[in-house]
Amino acid sequence: MTVVPLCGSVQQRLGWAVLVFVLGTFGVLAGLAAYGWDVDLGSASTRIALTGVPYAVAAAFCVPSRWVRLGAVAALVAGAAYGGFVGPAQSRQRLHEAEVARYREHPELLYLGAAPPGMRVSHAWVDPASFSVDYRGVREGGFAYVGLVVRVPLTPTPRCPKIQGKGVTCTLDVHGEMRMVRELPGGGRAVTLIRRHRNVEVEVASQTSMNPGYAVS
Repeated sequence: MTVVPLCGSVQQRLGWAVLVFVLGTFGVLAGLAAYGWDVDLGSASTRIALTGVPYAVAAAFCVPSRWVRLGAVAALVAGAAYGGFVGPAQSRQRLHEAEVARYREHPELLYLGAAPPGMRVSHAWVDPASFSVDYRGVREGGFAYVGLVVRVPLTPTPRCPKIQGKGVTCTLDVHGEMRMVRELPGGGRAVTLIRRHRNVEVEVASQTSMNPGYAVS
């Protein structure tokens, strides 16, 4: 054969077919891995068309034409560069742009700082007009809880409840910051602070108790 020397006999044609299939399949698997890493491979129709490219490149290496082989090498290098460098860089850029867009939609998220000393983030969620974070203590033998809520103000100014239960005190200072303290049966206490910061309202609730049975999250 003058086109593909490996196809001079039936046995060689079978070996050539198996070689192209194996090499092409490795290329398809590499493309799937890149797609799993969020590398942009185009639309669904484009991805379907790209499925046949690894097999075509593998077959091109068996063609005696020097230019065809050089084209296959160029396609292989371009695919490896895109899947290994260009594509991941674009993916990170899209992720960064999505995070920036999220912060623009919810600027209150920028007020979230590090966890308090001796605590870790237990749960966090974002609502249309607020976000909340629960912190739990990392030490055992006691209970520690801090809850942070940053939201659109619920009232013109923070207000203490008109009816306060037993063991509950609430104060409101001249700066509009509200502080509520509730004594717990186990000897601990729950403290809630509400403060206005620019155009948002920040609420921090802290609770400690040496008896975890009295913990109320």
